[in-house]
Amino acid sequence: MIKLRFFFTVLFLLTSLAVVLLIAIFENTLLFNAAKVVKDHIWPAGIAALLFLVLLFSGIVSTLSEPGRSLFRNGYFQLAVLELFLCSASLVYYRYHVQQPGQIILRLQPNQGSELINVGLKSWKSQKTDTVQAPGQLSNLPAGRYSIETLDHHILPFRTDFTLQPAEIETLSIPLKYNTRSLFIQTEPEGAVILINGVQSSHTPDTLHIFSGDTVNLELQMDGYQSYLDTISLDQDMTLGTISLLKFYTVWISARYPDINFLIYDENKRMVFSSLGSRKIQLPEGKYRIAYEIGEGEYDSKTFQLKYNLTVSIP
Repeated sequence: MIKLRFFFTVLFLLTSLAVVLLIAIFENTLLFNAAKVVKDHIWPAGIAALLFLVLLFSGIVSTLSEPGRSLFRNGYFQLAVLELFLCSASLVYYRYHVQQPGQIILRLQPNQGSELINVGLKSWKSQKTDTVQAPGQLSNLPAGRYSIETLDHHILPFRTDFTLQPAEIETLSIPLKYNTRSLFIQTEPEGAVILINGVQSSHTPDTLHIFSGDTVNLELQMDGYQSYLDTISLDQDMTLGTISLLKFYTVWISARYPDINFLIYDENKRMVFSSLGSRKIQLPEGKYRIAYEIGEGEYDSKTFQLKYNLTVSIP
């Protein structure tokens, strides 16, 4: 009889414990949540289970040692039941209050309309970094410690740490400061059109702001002057100094014969023009050499300095 009562007592307690735990953590992902709760609180769960078993064993042993005594009136058994319900209540509180998901609202300061930037969100618990976009809203985030940082290279680096409380809505403002370098451009004469990657920007003199590390194609244009071309990569503020634009002058090539062939080279021995007969052309200031045909396969040449409009005669 005593053994039968002992068997049903243990069966009742284990069944009650299982039912309470199922009610406490019942969801669609029951097993996952149960395992997660135990894993996150392995030491408290282990201590509570050990205490329950010690109290239960003490109650059973002391009851069996006194025939005719009821187990339900045993003090150790009553403490075991009380500890069971306290742990269950704590589990219910943790599951439905402490684990309530929170939200994070990311804003840009100042707000740039529809512009989006990439932000890295990292949980201190998992150490995994997720890439999200700001401005935006992140929902269903577990409570805990987080950090965010900007990822785009054209934005000045920004990083902050914060703690998200259960069911809290955390609003974070990210300062939007562009990571740019200044480029000062001055020309002689002033008023040249500045083109960056083929797009008109402004006129000289002016200070441009270019994203750090970007490589741009710079072009300066002005009527009556040769265009200035350069490729620039900025990792620090830069001043190009005063760029002297070369003025175009008119050169009249006067040829004795209409079918005479000629070629014009600049001082760097690059061919800049070729034609037949007399021609009116424009060249920037500088030193040139003109090679002209004097016979079949034979050429002669002469040099000229271009500082004003002039006529160059070739036989």
